[in-house]
Amino acid sequence: MTIARAAVDLMATPSLAIDLDAAQRNIGVAVDLVRRGAAKLRPHFKAHKTTSLMRLQIEAGGCCGITCATAHEALVLAEAGFDDILVANQVAEKAGLVVLAQAAKLKRITVAVDCFEHVEMLEETARAYHVRFGVLIEVDVGMGRCGLNFGSSRLLPLAAEVRASSRLDFLGLQGYEGHAVVREDRAVRNALAWQSAEALRHEKKRIELGGIPCPVISGGGTGTLDFANAHGVLTEIQAGSYVLMDAVYSDVGVGFENALYCCTTLISRREPAAAVLNAGLKSMSGEYGPPRSADGDFTVLGLSDEHTRIRPRSDWGAKIGDPVLLIPAHVDPTMNLHEFVFACSGNGTVQKWRVDGRRAASPSLL
Repeated sequence: MTIARAAVDLMATPSLAIDLDAAQRNIGVAVDLVRRGAAKLRPHFKAHKTTSLMRLQIEAGGCCGITCATAHEALVLAEAGFDDILVANQVAEKAGLVVLAQAAKLKRITVAVDCFEHVEMLEETARAYHVRFGVLIEVDVGMGRCGLNFGSSRLLPLAAEVRASSRLDFLGLQGYEGHAVVREDRAVRNALAWQSAEALRHEKKRIELGGIPCPVISGGGTGTLDFANAHGVLTEIQAGSYVLMDAVYSDVGVGFENALYCCTTLISRREPAAAVLNAGLKSMSGEYGPPRSADGDFTVLGLSDEHTRIRPRSDWGAKIGDPVLLIPAHVDPTMNLHEFVFACSGNGTVQKWRVDGRRAASPSLL
């Protein structure tokens, strides 16, 4: 861990800090994995929402573009100079569609759809703003969220509708195995990823038998990154958490190391077995459980708005005012709570990076 005490002492707590050396190693591991096969990385911006970090991921190679989750994130990326941006989500609000068009005036933007209404909305927006959109049809491969059901009778007509558009380009399919990526049993995770891949293979074949080219098959995630090329279906992998990791993914055991920490301060220690840190739910997401001690010095008992209650080991020597590092349970929503993150290198350098994609929604048209 390259987050030195001297660096933490300069930060107001609670703050997020990135072990930049660890993040760089994670980037290298991911690139090595994809270079063994045909699929490319399309790293997911929603995991960290930080263009400075995304630039390091793209510069490392092995990537075919960037994934994001919202129209706002797409515009942030386009304005920062990134190209070939996939919004791996359905956009159905007028304000969001306007933002998509603004992004498409700058860079190539592709959007996921799963119904004719989405196609109509994208077509109308593209005509009104004189832009083009790429389109992926989303297939529900088991997560139960968005996407056409496997074997849907609407798949071919929807692909034909996109292809017939003068402003939309049909590129292929998307299928996210979110139900598989955090399964701790590797064999189960592999089996679920294989099932997802086979569903996409079947749907791709249906489209191609209908006379429509289907060059792109996009999906996957950090938890299934090492299976993607072996299954031989995906052309691009939408992994995001691998670069920073979190406590949940650490339990999965996917070959990456933790690189994100919440820097806190010990503010109360009433007895050896009870202490409090000055960070809570306003600093770290709690929907996947509590954060963890970076050094194994204590157990987290619970979070409230501004506090983390902990039970220290009997030999823990921390004193009031000492810095304490936590590993957040879930990286994506935790990053979204912070305006800046501190990137710390082993040589003592600390950079202050803006979390520039953190706004959750598109701006109002009012």
